[in-house]
Amino acid sequence: MPWFPMQGNDPLRKEQMMCTCAMYQTKDHYFGRNLDLEFSYQESVTIMPRNFPIPFRKEKTINSHYSIIGMAFVCDNFPLYYDATNEYGLSMAGLNFPGNGYFPEPVLDGKDHIAPFEFIA
Repeated sequence: MPWFPMQGNDPLRKEQMMCTCAMYQTKDHYFGRNLDLEFSYQESVTIMPRNFPIPFRKEKTINSHYSIIGMAFVCDNFPLYYDATNEYGLSMAGLNFPGNGYFPEPVLDGKDHIAPFEFIA
């Protein structure tokens, strides 16, 4: 079968792009993930200092939070984290499951409006 770029969940392609993460905790905390993408966005280890302002698109800027370290692509001074861990060991990964996202119209009835790419930060 010749190689061709995958777009979404292509049923003709045997392997599918997705991600997996694992966490192991003993007296230490280990967190990891794979990034099954066939390309790079020039992501790098990114540190967000404690209380660095986090501007959200639809919510107020957060000025008080723990420091965060993780892999991210920084766009317009906003870290688009692939995965990250805060200074107290809380870890999160944005995993890729093509074709499984559902994004309904926003509800404006007192709900928080955090975009998927803002969630880890």
